[in-house]
Amino acid sequence: MGHAVPFSRDPVAFLTGARERAGDAFSFTLLGRPTAFLCGRAAHEAVFRADEQVLSPRAAYRFMTPVFGPGVAYDAEPAEMERQIGHLLPALTSRALAAHACVMEEVAEAHVRGWGESGERDLMETMNELTVSISTRCLLGVEVSRRLGPELPGLFRDLESGVRLAGLLSPSVPLPAFRRRDRARAALGRVLGEVISARRAARPADEGPQDMLATLLSARSSTGEALADETVIGLLIGMIFAGQHTSAVLAAWTGVLLLNHPEHIPALLCEQERAMEGHKAVTAALLRRMEHLEHCVREAERLHPPLVLLIRRALRDFDHAGRRIPAGTLVMISPAVSHRLPDVFRDPDRFDPGRYAPGREEHTVPYALIGFGGGKHRCVGLAFAYQQVKIIWSVLLRGFELRLGRPGPCVPDYSTFVPGPRTPCPIRYRRRTPPHGPGSGAGQP
Repeated sequence: MGHAVPFSRDPVAFLTGARERAGDAFSFTLLGRPTAFLCGRAAHEAVFRADEQVLSPRAAYRFMTPVFGPGVAYDAEPAEMERQIGHLLPALTSRALAAHACVMEEVAEAHVRGWGESGERDLMETMNELTVSISTRCLLGVEVSRRLGPELPGLFRDLESGVRLAGLLSPSVPLPAFRRRDRARAALGRVLGEVISARRAARPADEGPQDMLATLLSARSSTGEALADETVIGLLIGMIFAGQHTSAVLAAWTGVLLLNHPEHIPALLCEQERAMEGHKAVTAALLRRMEHLEHCVREAERLHPPLVLLIRRALRDFDHAGRRIPAGTLVMISPAVSHRLPDVFRDPDRFDPGRYAPGREEHTVPYALIGFGGGKHRCVGLAFAYQQVKIIWSVLLRGFELRLGRPGPCVPDYSTFVPGPRTPCPIRYRRRTPPHGPGSGAGQP
């Protein structure tokens, strides 16, 4: 087992404590596997820029194959994975994101419409529901939303529950979480297969709604053929899975931090009023005016990054800072540890959205803010994630007075590799009537 027990209990505390004793580079044993931890901007650059024949993400993340499917993403050769990602990019352009803005707001508004005048909800569950609904509607189209509807959050939750430490040993260990993962993957695959067949039969692949499904149906392989259905299904599930849960976690931690620091709420409400004045719906241009809200989201990414670990496997000996890491070693960096380095972020444990404002801009230091990865494997859906998180909180701030439902800190749930606040994490809300004016506060539901 090596250090697996304390590592699985709280990997950030384990790595932080070990770094205090051993410095920015040390090794430990994880489930019988030698593991090296590297920290700091120079280490990040070395890992992100390393040749994939030396430090391989594919070899490290093969435990994701049951989620994405055979031959998709990390189960494909690096060149093929790069081509697959290229097929996704047309659905993630700034033009496509601008078209998604009104849909995101519409889905968020519809979700909160049934909340009533006041009440209590679990923050993490709410953000999972919202981001699943938004991602599915924008990227997969209305057919999948109609067919699965309320089942989708549970299916993606079961998928996500199968991404855990034991997968490094083997993704087929007979654990209940892995069985739930496989059932959820099969259910999603069946529905997506039916939708793909219906789309192909109804119209040519280059017509119809321009969601990600339409983009992939119009894509062609290196030999000029249409992508196989299983490849399309795997890419769709992979994109929604990877993007939805990281977005839900980022949205939840944004809420936790804002409601724990309500002194920022009045400024956010004034910003919302200025940005939305004379407008009935959010647009991409209006979102760009919500700079303080974006700074708060960035600060949530820094303090509670969705990806607390980024992993590679050394296929050859790798040298860094005078140390040799032997072939076969797992190589880890941790955004959660690195984001609190005082030589990069001043007073790093403090919630301070102003650190991203003009004149400070601490996040522009190369390889400093890496909550969604870095280098060529940086999350391709980062702009989509930020847009939906900002829209969710724009809708909530304008529509409700909010506060956390219980005292004390919200702690991360480290049972998975993408840790949100441990549930229950209740929030109490009261609908704003009449609409807020300048200087309105967080309220006391």
